[in-house]
Amino acid sequence: MKKKIHILLLVFAVTGILPLSGLTIKMGSLFPEGTEWDRTLKRIAQDWKEITDGRVVLKIYPGGIAGTEEDMVRKMRIGQLDAAVMTIVGMNKIVSDSLVFSLPFLIRNDDELDFALSELTPMLDDDFNEKGFVPLLWSKSGWINFFSSQKVYVPDDLRKTKMGVDTGEQGMIEAFKALKFNVIPLSMNDTLMGLQSGMIDTVYTAPMGAAAYQWFALAPYRNPMEFMPVIGGIVISERTWRKIPPKYHEQMMEAVREAGEAFYLESEKINRDALDVMRKNGLVELDISDSQLGLWHDLFKDGYWMIVGEGKPVSQDVFDQVQARLNQYRAGQ
Repeated sequence: MKKKIHILLLVFAVTGILPLSGLTIKMGSLFPEGTEWDRTLKRIAQDWKEITDGRVVLKIYPGGIAGTEEDMVRKMRIGQLDAAVMTIVGMNKIVSDSLVFSLPFLIRNDDELDFALSELTPMLDDDFNEKGFVPLLWSKSGWINFFSSQKVYVPDDLRKTKMGVDTGEQGMIEAFKALKFNVIPLSMNDTLMGLQSGMIDTVYTAPMGAAAYQWFALAPYRNPMEFMPVIGGIVISERTWRKIPPKYHEQMMEAVREAGEAFYLESEKINRDALDVMRKNGLVELDISDSQLGLWHDLFKDGYWMIVGEGKPVSQDVFDQVQARLNQYRAGQ
């Protein structure tokens, strides 16, 4: 009998598959506790428990308890955390080529974004695996706009402003600077103070961010062009994923995909509600012509070299593949 027990323990040790006692997965999240997003994560936890007959217990650490996105990536690497909900900022900390999906104006509308998420993000899965992670979900949460204290119609208008850019977005900081924009690196927590003091007068964010942090009160002009999509995802360490019997993997991932749709619908509602609230409180929405929009497209298309290429965050090969597939998709529309 003892010999059989020793053999079973050896099998668990070698394969990493969870025993009947189960596995607790610790997931970090920046979503505040009690929000609809947080409740959706809890639904994933319940689904995973049912799918695995109680063998997998997902424990959520909401509201940044587990630290910043960079902190969460580090903790997953050393085994202090198993999974995390992230924006593209966090995904980029694992595989920098992830930034390709957030290059300004590369993806231009919701249809193209859906195509990119379903057909193009899988090309990076192997890169995540090589880094020790498994992407369970790539998700979308709306689009980034410019909010400013003065009217910004064309790139030259933006160059006359002082734009706050999050200190964690070093690639974007360098890109904006190379395009002759006046960039002021600031943490998100310092952005409101920067607007109040006059240190900055322009931010780029989704409507929900401009409303939630009250930035629009000091930067009431919104340029409605879809500058870049808000992309994120859920990743789990490959080490932890291997501990779960493969027979559960597809159902667990399907539960996460369903949650991704819930994330998107909630984000869309929050963005709509945020715009409604801001419109009633002084938001001024600018009317951008096709010719003005073309100036933005041309500027950033010619400026991709600052982020794309050898030694840059996005490799030339990945960029070329994504751009070629997007062009094929557009040609077929």
